[in-house]
Amino acid sequence: MSVVVHGRVRSGSLELADPLPLPEGTEVLVSIDPVGRAGAAAAMSDEEFLGQGFFGMWADREDMQDSVAWVREAREAWGQRAQR
Repeated sequence: MSVVVHGRVRSGSLELADPLPLPEGTEVLVSIDPVGRAGAAAAMSDEEFLGQGFFGMWADREDMQDSVAWVREAREAWGQRAQR
């Protein structure tokens, strides 16, 4: 079971918005993803997101002009055994 909750850091401690829906004493693994301008890409405007370097990085690849065909061929190769 995975639970996602929102919280805020105050004086170096994590303060959660709501109580956790877990039994008392449950051991957990915590992963922190900051929200906002310094955090997730979701906080970027559309123009900022589209301006990232990875858009169009394969535009000059002649073997990927038809991306659907390229993926289809790659998937077919996954089902074949390697030849010696």
